[in-house]
Amino acid sequence: MRVVLIKGRSAYDALRAFTDGCAEAFRRRGFDTTIIDAAESAEVGPALAAAAADGPVRMVHSFSILGDYRDESGRTVGDIAGAPHVIQLVDHPLAHMMRLDRTSRSAAVLVVDHSHVDAIRSVYGAEHFAHVGFCPHAAVGDPALGEPDADAFAAARPIPILFCGTFYKDETPPWAAFEPRVRRVFDQALEMALAEEFLPALEALDQAMRSAGLDPAGAGFHDFRRNAVFVHEQVRAHRRFALLKAVIKAGLPVHVYGKGYESQLYRFKAATYGGEADFAEVTQLMRRSRVVLNINANFGQGSHERPLTALLAGSAAASDHSTFYAEMFRPGEDIALYRWKSLTEGLSAIADLAESPEAAFSMARAGQARVIAGHRWDHRIDTLLAAADASRARLGVAA
Repeated sequence: MRVVLIKGRSAYDALRAFTDGCAEAFRRRGFDTTIIDAAESAEVGPALAAAAADGPVRMVHSFSILGDYRDESGRTVGDIAGAPHVIQLVDHPLAHMMRLDRTSRSAAVLVVDHSHVDAIRSVYGAEHFAHVGFCPHAAVGDPALGEPDADAFAAARPIPILFCGTFYKDETPPWAAFEPRVRRVFDQALEMALAEEFLPALEALDQAMRSAGLDPAGAGFHDFRRNAVFVHEQVRAHRRFALLKAVIKAGLPVHVYGKGYESQLYRFKAATYGGEADFAEVTQLMRRSRVVLNINANFGQGSHERPLTALLAGSAAASDHSTFYAEMFRPGEDIALYRWKSLTEGLSAIADLAESPEAAFSMARAGQARVIAGHRWDHRIDTLLAAADASRARLGVAA
């Protein structure tokens, strides 16, 4: 049976690497696997039709894109392939409102945070899409062979702490130009979200609406609530900037890679800036790092790919707390988790970890074993296939 994976453009080529890793896992499972590169052509219909002509297609998979695709005859990706289309969103789903509005209702939508499932169902309705479910990120790449002991670990990994990610800082929120009453609602939602370790953006907005005497379920507020993504983005930017400032203030020996730092280097005199790095370069940097520092994109009930890939690359991983990491790992043993409400203490522990080859080596080795056992693309395929099965009946194609 064939699966078709579609990949497009993405920042740092990350989603392209994810697609390649997913394809390798399907091949190991025995599927004929076709990759269509949408970055090479805006018209994917003919390539989909050609793939379907080669034999039955079990499912089509894409990251974030093409749920809203229609060919000249109005056919969706699923219609053309004669197979379920599984769309995996790796950021907040309400950031894709324009696409989701036009996404085929026969599609399956997967997200990387449990609260994102709730957001889609709350905004679009529980039965709008054939399936909405949680599918955490997977580690990408091959396992590092690993150093035999802590001394070898320290010698092979000259980067004490690695941080990779685009520079964000607090900006004027998009609701600043709204009328005063609306602005106060969004200001309060942001305040509520920042006051908690994690509060889903839509829940924060709904709470702020109730505080203002508004009923989130009331007529006329459907489109208003979709703008909760603004709150999410503000929290994400604020906390990334807060972490970077705290890292520099604490004097952590961090090596930074990513876009947007050139005009900000005066802030980061204690850091080593290496410029931009695409995903392939980042995975190689991880193999030279003792600790990889992550910010979980304000996904407090979900995952980010970076800690998993870092552990696979043989480094220790440190991230802000999420229920996913807390449930899937042993904090303090195979992953380090810091909390926003005690950031100074968390960063101090990360600094100690980077300065202790024995502790970092032990955590890296334990974390790598856990990722190999349960958090590679091979372990996510069944979730993708189950989502496809849920979509199949809605699409009206035979199994």
